[in-house]
Amino acid sequence: MIFFIFSSLAVIFIVIFLYNYQVTKGIVIENLRSNAKNLTNSTVSKIDKVLSSIQKIPDNYAPIFIQNNYSEDQIKKLFRMMVNENKDIFGGGIFFEPYYRDKHKKYDGIYFYHTTDGVAFSELGSDQYDYFTMDWYMIPRELKRPVWSEPYFDSGGANQVLTTYSYPCYVQKNHKKEFLGILTVDVSLNWLEDIMTGIKVYKTGYGFIISQNGTFVTHPIRDLIMNESTFSISDEKKSPELRKIGRSQIRGETNFAEFGYHNVRTGQASWIAYAPIPLNKWSIAIIFPVNEFMADVYKLNRMVLVLGMGGLIIIFIVIILISRSITSPLRRLTLASERFASGDFNVVLPSIHSKDEIGRLNDSFIYMQNTLASTIRDLQDKSEQLRVSNEKLEEYSQTLEQKVEERTTDLKAAQAQLVQSEKLASLGQLTAGIAHEIKNPLNFVNNFAELSVEISKELIKEIDKLTGKMDSRDADYLKGLITDLGNNAKKINEHGKRADSIVRGMLLHSRGKKGEKQPTDINAILNEYLNLGYHGMRATDNSFNIKIECDYDQRIGLINVVPQDISRVFLNIINNACYSTAQKKKELKDAYFPLLQVSSKDIGNRVEIKIRDNGKGIPKTILDKIFNPFFTTKPAGSGTGLGLSISYDIIVNEHNGEIKTDSVEGEFAEFIIIIPKNGT
Repeated sequence: MIFFIFSSLAVIFIVIFLYNYQVTKGIVIENLRSNAKNLTNSTVSKIDKVLSSIQKIPDNYAPIFIQNNYSEDQIKKLFRMMVNENKDIFGGGIFFEPYYRDKHKKYDGIYFYHTTDGVAFSELGSDQYDYFTMDWYMIPRELKRPVWSEPYFDSGGANQVLTTYSYPCYVQKNHKKEFLGILTVDVSLNWLEDIMTGIKVYKTGYGFIISQNGTFVTHPIRDLIMNESTFSISDEKKSPELRKIGRSQIRGETNFAEFGYHNVRTGQASWIAYAPIPLNKWSIAIIFPVNEFMADVYKLNRMVLVLGMGGLIIIFIVIILISRSITSPLRRLTLASERFASGDFNVVLPSIHSKDEIGRLNDSFIYMQNTLASTIRDLQDKSEQLRVSNEKLEEYSQTLEQKVEERTTDLKAAQAQLVQSEKLASLGQLTAGIAHEIKNPLNFVNNFAELSVEISKELIKEIDKLTGKMDSRDADYLKGLITDLGNNAKKINEHGKRADSIVRGMLLHSRGKKGEKQPTDINAILNEYLNLGYHGMRATDNSFNIKIECDYDQRIGLINVVPQDISRVFLNIINNACYSTAQKKKELKDAYFPLLQVSSKDIGNRVEIKIRDNGKGIPKTILDKIFNPFFTTKPAGSGTGLGLSISYDIIVNEHNGEIKTDSVEGEFAEFIIIIPKNGT
């Protein structure tokens, strides 16, 4: 009783303690979410305000420069004034197109920048500082709009880490817009570091900024800046959650990630809040150490735990005192009851004269003592009858259990096959979804690759038109680069189309629809699904390897089949071959090397395909069962027993062909498929 009462109170206390912990933890986390949102938004707003004011500089100066035909001195005076009047920028200037102002001058860059002594001038551009190839020049020129660059170390100009706002400039000539160069405004990242170091998050929390590709722009650990990214850190820490957050950041999303990871600065478990900077697509992240923002919760719960334990101890003492006043007469009654239970029905029960529940219980025992003796005698007479009945019942029960066990075994086997079939159906739906999602970006890859090939051809034509206006070596060099780009785009297009055909095949397989017969290169399908089966096995077991020997008869040409169904047959048999050789390899190890032989042969109006492996083979006792539905020799969960059954149906019933098997157990297994060329 003491244990029951004390345990009940302890359970109640634990429930209250846990509830209090969860409520206080929820309040703290909710406040943390609100504070994190306000802090990230205010920091983004502060940075965005500075970037917005910087963007207005070229927006204001570019029209003045373009609309006035300034002399060299006037241009320099204009840009000196631009840099001198805007203290938030490091430097700025104008970088002209090659030979735009002087046909003998390829590099023509006018640049002013802040120094400790004022504003300095530098004429930039050389073979060592070829600004035409730099992102801050090329990207806005191609996009024809202002662009913020990724952070970079400008070794030829500023000699420090910068980000550049590039403004493409055009002039109106002969009713056409002509590109003259890029107006730039450079911003040192030092002011960003000042803003981020000003963020105070508890004792050890901190903030950092990453660029559009995940590179650290600011960070308390300076060695990480421009040298590491969130993705390299996630690989180093083996943290897929951190990689997922990095992807979310570069997509421009806002979130408060409540998962524990150890930050690179202090190694403490932390949560992270992040938000994008709209103007340049960078992302701000703020680290919140878990042990610091949960400190008050832990302190409160420690206090509740101490008070609760003290209260339980006091209650425990009170319960013991009360129970002793109750248990003394019960103990005497218990001793007498034990003797009574052992068979001493003449035992004298203690005399308890109290009128409470214990007294009434003692009277009940005395009455039970008198009636139980006569009852036992009756029971002894019946026990013999029950013994005989039990023997008969036990014999029947054993027979019934055997029958139930046999039925249960059969039912479990059928259930396992149905469950596996349902898994395959779900997997087919999943495959269809994945293939459909892949197809859209794959179309973009193919389309833009074809467009890149056409653009490269047009660029070569345009360069040919300018043969007399530019140096022949530069022209040849540019044509060589464009030709390489065109060839690369062709390769992308070729492999993209191949991937597209694989995706279409996956969709057809996953939908399970009966296709139409069409002229098909059977050798190509056989070779494609041979590779697919091999790589599929490699995906599940990277130690798997096999020697593949192919002999395709090129006289076959096109035959009339349903490609997606025939490929399913090939894939089923090749998968079985890979599985069989892999199992044999595990048993024999280095004493055995897997071999897969695939061949096709033209035999008049039919085609013969052979797929042979040197795996474990098929026992003769089950050769006549392998095409039966749900029959499999694989362990539970590894096979459904439907692959060869479906293959038989596709070859024999759908294509009016034949499928035969030849095997020696422990040596080889060979499947021979014969298909009519015309499909009938």
